Amino acid sequence: MPNTLSRASLRRLPLYMKLLARLVAANQPNVTSAELAQALELDETLVRKDLAVTGFTGKPRVGFATRELLAHLEEFLGVRSRKEAFLIGAGRLGQALCHYHGFEKYGLSIRGIFDNDPKKVGERVGELEIQPVWMAPVLARQAGVRIVLLTVPSHVAQAVADLLVDAGIIAIWNFSGHPLRMPPSVIVHNEDLADSLAVLSHRLAQYDLPDDPAAQAV
Repeated sequence: MPNTLSRASLRRLPLYMKLLARLVAANQPNVTSAELAQALELDETLVRKDLAVTGFTGKPRVGFATRELLAHLEEFLGVRSRKEAFLIGAGRLGQALCHYHGFEKYGLSIRGIFDNDPKKVGERVGELEIQPVWMAPVLARQAGVRIVLLTVPSHVAQAVADLLVDAGIIAIWNFSGHPLRMPPSVIVHNEDLADSLAVLSHRLAQYDLPDDPAAQAV
């Protein structure tokens, strides 16, 4: 992946993909950066930079070939490659993620769910049976699983992550809220829901809302 691709740009690429998929379904052969920018409420220059950094360029006065650009972004983001993952932590968030079908669009399939609560072990979440956490490293080695979604409590997150990395896990999607100390060879993506709430709260504060919410309905 090019070093010039910022995290912000990377987060916008799935937005382009979703829009392009709709345009392909509508049989629109080409789309301009201006059209993409308008539909997504982005700056046109930003759109061109985002797509250029992936190595895809359009044609003057024609724009981008819609189907080809969609296929390019799918390849760039690794959507077409199948990725199997384990989910550690069968609480409410973990079970909700396990039921979420949107991961399939990006080639991610959750193949196992684990928890250290004896009361949960043996229960089913969809088609998966909750298994004890100590089995996760063993099964990861056997199945060649390299990705983990971590939804355990923050105070045990580091210990569980260390256990999994020793078993060959190379990518952790961390929902625990605890910053993990991992070797450089391990990819860690921290998903902090509290941070997202802080952003939402800040944006909400910019609105001039009436003191009485009921007044909005008047």
